[in-house]
Amino acid sequence: MRMKTSLLVIVACLLIGTGSSFSQDQVVLIPKSLRMTPYAVNDNADLFGKAWRFYRDGYTDMAADSLRKLVALTGYEIKPNHYYVVVANFTETETAIGMFHGDDSFNNNRLYGLKSDSLFYVFISREDSASTYLSTMVTRKDSYFQQVLPYFITLFPFISQVQAVEQSEYLTWVDIRKFEIPKNFQENCDISMVIKRDFYRDEIMARIILDNTSLEKWSYGIATGITNVDDVDIIIDGGKAVIRPKPRGDLATFGVINYHPKPIDTKARTIASSFHLLGGLRISNTIEPIIGAGIGVPTNIIDVHFFTGFSLEFANELKNGYHVGDTIDSNVEPFQLKLRGKFRFGLEVRFP
Repeated sequence: MRMKTSLLVIVACLLIGTGSSFSQDQVVLIPKSLRMTPYAVNDNADLFGKAWRFYRDGYTDMAADSLRKLVALTGYEIKPNHYYVVVANFTETETAIGMFHGDDSFNNNRLYGLKSDSLFYVFISREDSASTYLSTMVTRKDSYFQQVLPYFITLFPFISQVQAVEQSEYLTWVDIRKFEIPKNFQENCDISMVIKRDFYRDEIMARIILDNTSLEKWSYGIATGITNVDDVDIIIDGGKAVIRPKPRGDLATFGVINYHPKPIDTKARTIASSFHLLGGLRISNTIEPIIGAGIGVPTNIIDVHFFTGFSLEFANELKNGYHVGDTIDSNVEPFQLKLRGKFRFGLEVRFP
């Protein structure tokens, strides 16, 4: 009983240690314009027009490449590890929205964790000063591991400035603003952006929802394994101490928590990131912790892994003076604790 109470305390500490209240918080973010923005550039190569034609013909990434070159003309350096939400206002009725991040597709809307100053807004237009109204709502969310942990536990039965420049036919304006992301929104949140020409208009130029989900080191799973050790249990049956043979191989099911040395993307897993260490408990009234390692093949829904490990079974052993076949009084405790180590191997279904 004391062992089960201790385990429940450990689980409670784990829940508290996740730092999550399992609730959502929201905040409105107002980005700050960079010094000397909006930039005004003479787009003599008509990169803006090329981007528009590429975009209309369905060549989105080629359009994005032209927009990157256009931003480069301002002298501003796009850093590959930062996230830039880019809005290109091509015409009165056509506006493209996407994201610059490394070599990712322009249409990508996934973020993998933010720093306080790694999210930017870029608005490109040929309208004077490139003025827009931007509404940004950020909603904090729990990590996948935090979301599924309560269900996993139930498995166990016991527990702006404007530059003056010469006007030209290809004068293009680039406005860049930087967000300051509060710490509790940096790892996991949804970012909803709505872009309008000004606050008072109902017409929306563009909108996007960004899914910011950090790479995770933790996951959980169900592992089923056998052992090469054949054992028996000593129990009290009908008032007598008797031997109950264990099934050969002692097939056992464990609820395990996994640690990934290489963080994983819970929405796009790979074999390379599947290696993990594991630790858990047998799903039974019998207490049997296990530690080990696993690796496997990711699928769309679940990952099937092979694992190997070592478990420690808390078994009963008769005290001195008691023997198999003895009649045992109900008021007598004839057992003492015996620890049995077992090498185990088998399959794990890992979520995610």
